[in-house]
Amino acid sequence: MTAAAPPLPAVARDREGAAERGRTRIADRVVEKIAARAVAEVDNATGVARQVLGVRLGSAGPDRAARVDAEVDGGVVTVRTSMAVRWSASVRTVTRQVRAHVTDRVQSLTGLRVEQVDIDVTRLVADSGDEDRRVS
Repeated sequence: MTAAAPPLPAVARDREGAAERGRTRIADRVVEKIAARAVAEVDNATGVARQVLGVRLGSAGPDRAARVDAEVDGGVVTVRTSMAVRWSASVRTVTRQVRAHVTDRVQSLTGLRVEQVDIDVTRLVADSGDEDRRVS
């Protein structure tokens, strides 16, 4: 008579059944919200006002979120954002910081690989928030 094999530890049982349980899919909208929050966390980066038929509704400023579109394809993400930069800050420096921070936050929170972050700076916003300049 042979002895029965001892039961597998819980960790080993979990690995064996993982393929049968399914997979987790992170929606584009979730990545968009994470990326928009990441933009807001960067100094001198602000959101932009919504536009309808070329007419601006409201103003750009720190209380506005950047407009973000994200596309998740398998485990790879592409992010596109429209944002404003505070006047006198270096646009190149701010966009470099935004690109790095969005990439880091999305990858660390979702486990997805960020392939590309496209940034469209549409306005330079004065510190007072009263006046802003359009970037052409």
